[in-house]
Amino acid sequence: MNKKLAVQVSGAVVTMLAMSTMFGCANYEVNSKRGNIPGHYIRQEMQEADRAVEAARQAGKDKTCPAEFKAAEDAKNHAYDVFRACHTEEGAALAKEATAKAEALCPPQPVAKEVVQPAEVVQPAEVVQPSAAPAEVVLVPVPVPEPTPEMMKYCVFLDIEYDINSAEIRPQYQDQVAKVGEFMKKNPSTTALIEGYADEVGPAGYNLQLSQLRAENVVKSLVDNYGIDPNRLSAKGYGEAKPVSTNASEVGKQQNRRIAAIIDCVIDVKELTAPPERLCISLKLEFATGSAGIDSRYHDEISKVGEYMKRYPTTSAVIEGHTDNSGDAEQNMKLSQQRAETVVNYLAEQFGIERSRLSAKGYGSSRSIAYNTTPEGRQQNRRINAIIDCVINK
Repeated sequence: MNKKLAVQVSGAVVTMLAMSTMFGCANYEVNSKRGNIPGHYIRQEMQEADRAVEAARQAGKDKTCPAEFKAAEDAKNHAYDVFRACHTEEGAALAKEATAKAEALCPPQPVAKEVVQPAEVVQPAEVVQPSAAPAEVVLVPVPVPEPTPEMMKYCVFLDIEYDINSAEIRPQYQDQVAKVGEFMKKNPSTTALIEGYADEVGPAGYNLQLSQLRAENVVKSLVDNYGIDPNRLSAKGYGEAKPVSTNASEVGKQQNRRIAAIIDCVIDVKELTAPPERLCISLKLEFATGSAGIDSRYHDEISKVGEYMKRYPTTSAVIEGHTDNSGDAEQNMKLSQQRAETVVNYLAEQFGIERSRLSAKGYGSSRSIAYNTTPEGRQQNRRINAIIDCVINK
């Protein structure tokens, strides 16, 4: 690992450790791992449900009222399933319900009081008592319950992939980070845990530091660009642990170099305006060795981008060209620029897109998405990546 990265990583780690000591996590407590939830912290509602169910078991309520006990235990397990699926607020709310069920188990039954009937009074035969008129029954109207507004759950997610040995957020993911930033600004009670990961290539210690730096860079972006309070954010690097795909292939390694974020959802009334739909499009091409020519199999993909940009004339696009690491670095930089310019020319000439809306940038072999040790990896690095504006569909 180069010394500059080591200094950056160690400084960032110390900073985040100091922040975690100062602030902690709102509504969180140390995770006992009872529910197989990863991480050092967990929402306190989850473990309160654990404790309530266990207390009921210790009190023998699993035998006194087994059906009700099982319902409480099932409710607690369901809350963990929901929480484990990253629905943080919903899982915590269900855990509260499970706690209430566990604490209300086997209530004492009221003892029926014996009603003593008064002794019958025998009236003298000659005295006839008139029958008492029945008391008038007054009907009390049952109040109509107030209507409960239908509630909606709003959530946002963040999934980012990285270049090899890089903690820089790729430009195409800035829109995702912006969604999270705006969501957390609008909902100031939300918190987020940003988790960083790496593939298994290289030393485990280096991968752990790199994954931590990836998580911290996302936190820094949310703080610097969207004004999110650092107290609401935490970063955790897991290195090469918890892979989501096999590391035996380049595609799998790419999927493992990632960020996953656990962000609180919010529950709100349905009448509030839902977020507008965002329309986005992407473009990815691969090239033959040493070539900047566009393979005919990609014409349909480029046509989709051309039609999209014609329909939405305010959009612009940055076309990025890349190469593998074979050959001379200077030649690779020129080749990557030619690849980007070829796509720009195609969009301008075939679809009439103004060149002022298009730009080409070559990066040579500096931004690898796969390892150049295999033909498969080199093929994936000989590519075009396009950053195209999204539009709001109101």
